[in-house]
Amino acid sequence: MMKFKITTEQDIREAAAIERRRQNEEERKARIFNAKQRILGLDYPALERQIAEKNKQKQIDAEKERRYLAEEERRMELIKCKENQLEEERKKRDAEINFYRAKFQRRENRREYDLNDPFAYRNAQPARIADDDPRLGISSAQIFSGEDLLNEERRKNQRNQQRAWLEQQIHERRQAEENKLKADRLLQEALVARDQRAIELDSSERNNRKKMQEAIREYNRNLALQQQQRKAVEKQQEEEDNLAEIYNVLTSDMLTENPDVANSCLGPGKKVAYLYRGMTPEELEQFRREQKIQAEEKAKMKAEEVAKDGKWDQFTRNITRSLILKELEVDKRAKAEVAELHRQNFLLATEQKARKEELEKFTAASDEFYAQFNKSTR
Repeated sequence: MMKFKITTEQDIREAAAIERRRQNEEERKARIFNAKQRILGLDYPALERQIAEKNKQKQIDAEKERRYLAEEERRMELIKCKENQLEEERKKRDAEINFYRAKFQRRENRREYDLNDPFAYRNAQPARIADDDPRLGISSAQIFSGEDLLNEERRKNQRNQQRAWLEQQIHERRQAEENKLKADRLLQEALVARDQRAIELDSSERNNRKKMQEAIREYNRNLALQQQQRKAVEKQQEEEDNLAEIYNVLTSDMLTENPDVANSCLGPGKKVAYLYRGMTPEELEQFRREQKIQAEEKAKMKAEEVAKDGKWDQFTRNITRSLILKELEVDKRAKAEVAELHRQNFLLATEQKARKEELEKFTAASDEFYAQFNKSTR
């Protein structure tokens, strides 16, 4: 009879180790036979770091751009506020000037109003009011109609007065123009300062971006150089490992087919599966003898099982026959009980029918009982 070996924990660990080595070998084949990956290679962690750094740099640039726009908006608001303030001051100054003109420089208050007064002749005194006019001299013949003895002096005084008024107007106009030029100069200086600050900020931003780009390029160059050096070292290490593996395979017991390496340390009868190369002729002869013995034992056991099955079949038939007879007897008894039950039910039904007919004789209503109804509206 064939004896099956019991699987131990050591066998399970060896099977797991064999499976792990098989998977490693399959992965290694996939790497080796993939020419593109073997030659070029991919450094996924470095790529991920570069992507993360680029995203971080984008966020930093976006934050700088946002701050620059916020600063530009703030400065534009300050300039706008300054312009509004200057405009308000100009309006206030013009309003004060108009108020001053309306209050202190009215037409009737002008120095030359008497020259331009349309009612001058209406309001002027006549040359003579009466003969006793104190304005006349001793003799009325000294004063003649249309005579003006102070004409030259009056004209001179009027010219001096007009010259003084003209100089005062010129001075006031020059002062107003100077104030206006001063306000325009202040506004222009504010605009120039704003533009200069914007130019300085733009130049600073371009310099910072240029420095950042140069730093990124330098970092990428160093990273590429390090990657090339690492690839060269890895390639050299891989070639050395391949040569060592080829040598180990060529000098291993697997190719030399040494039968002693298949013996397991767990017992003299156990073998290591991945090192086993088949049985020897003596083991094959012993195996065939054991197979023949097991076949004879199996035939003997089969004959015993056939005899035992025959006895069990005979016993089953006897049991079946006894059960059939028992079932027939039970069915016969059940039919007799059913017949007796029907007979008793019939007797009870006959008795109940007779009792019902007898009750109907005493409780039946006559036609006179039904005729007393439906004879009124209520």
